[in-house]
Amino acid sequence: MTLRVLGLETSGPECRVAVLTLRGRPGSALEALDAGRAVERSGRSEFARHSEIIYGLLDGVLDRARSGLRDLDGIAVSIGPGSFTGLRVGLTVAKVLARFGRTPLAGVSTLEAMALDGRRRSAGPDFLPVIDARRGEVYAAAFRATGSGVRKVGGPWVVTPARLAALAPVRACSLTGPPRAATIAALGIIRLLANRHADPARLVPAYLRRPQAVEQRLGG
Repeated sequence: MTLRVLGLETSGPECRVAVLTLRGRPGSALEALDAGRAVERSGRSEFARHSEIIYGLLDGVLDRARSGLRDLDGIAVSIGPGSFTGLRVGLTVAKVLARFGRTPLAGVSTLEAMALDGRRRSAGPDFLPVIDARRGEVYAAAFRATGSGVRKVGGPWVVTPARLAALAPVRACSLTGPPRAATIAALGIIRLLANRHADPARLVPAYLRRPQAVEQRLGG
């Protein structure tokens, strides 16, 4: 059995697209990354302009992976937290492609994907992915290494850096920067194999807090 899953990561300043191809049924996302072949491309842009480059990146990875949209067994998309505008771009594209190809869709936590990337680079045992939430705060969660990947043990939080220092595990490895799109795809494969499909009509970003414009409008 050959599986091909598209991964989309638009939570940060880099728009990332990957196709992860592997044979057999992986037991974990870590195994999927280690055993699979990933083709990934990225481009840096303003968050609002991710929509202008994402389809070009998509064409590029499909061509290099020698696949078409109809060949995909699943689509996985980073749902945040992260840039409100960037996340909307990724989710919109993922939903359009899922509906067009009648392809199963999975939503993946950006923080979990960051932790899994860290797990592949380090023995751990604890990982603390951190994303700038602006206004003097960060998004974060605590993860612990397991034999098959990572497990969330705290959060997610929207806190000041000082408060995070009190919440985080002692000597946790701090991680910054968005995850690879291939990692989003690997986590998506596991969700899809477990029949944890997302309904395109109901999948929404994990903002963790309301956009500033909404808060200002409600406050006004």
